[in-house]
Amino acid sequence: MWVRVVKAEDTDVAVALLSESFAESMMLPGAYVTVLGFLVKQYLIERRALMPHTATLIGFYKEHEGEDLELAGTVEVTFDRRGANDSTPSPTTPKDSPYICNMAVKKPLRRRGIGWHLLKASEELISKMSSSREVYLHCRMIDEAPFNMYTKAGYNVVKTDSILILLTLQRRKHLMRKELQVLDCPLDFSESNEQLPS
Repeated sequence: MWVRVVKAEDTDVAVALLSESFAESMMLPGAYVTVLGFLVKQYLIERRALMPHTATLIGFYKEHEGEDLELAGTVEVTFDRRGANDSTPSPTTPKDSPYICNMAVKKPLRRRGIGWHLLKASEELISKMSSSREVYLHCRMIDEAPFNMYTKAGYNVVKTDSILILLTLQRRKHLMRKELQVLDCPLDFSESNEQLPS
């Protein structure tokens, strides 16, 4: 597994992966993937302009030696208020705290530890880029495998959506938090050439 910050030339592959993942999670027909793709591309371009207050990571994976690396997953990280998304889901997160969101792993590559590597790379980057020790993320209540992964990684539920959120046709979510170790040396990822160990 190899994880790095998304470069401009990675935008289309990241858009395709996120669009398919969002369509699947919202139970939308495949025809909506193109429409989602347009919206996701605009979103990624806007988020990229906010670096170094936010970063999107992309992960590549190969099963066996000698195989080519293939796109496996992506995740977004915000480090502070200037990188925070204006429309985070409920329960709301503290805007000054780092936040991990929009993690997606290619469907055929799930259950191989890729999400774990993306999560750990996100935490490592947060530890180097932010002085805050608390990191937050959301997990839908129906997503048992991600919930178990986050719990194993040390995240605890701090708040859960009210059942009334169902009236807005959204799934109920947990807001989860973890306390991270802060590293002494911040990194500069502005050139997007840094590789994160995984």
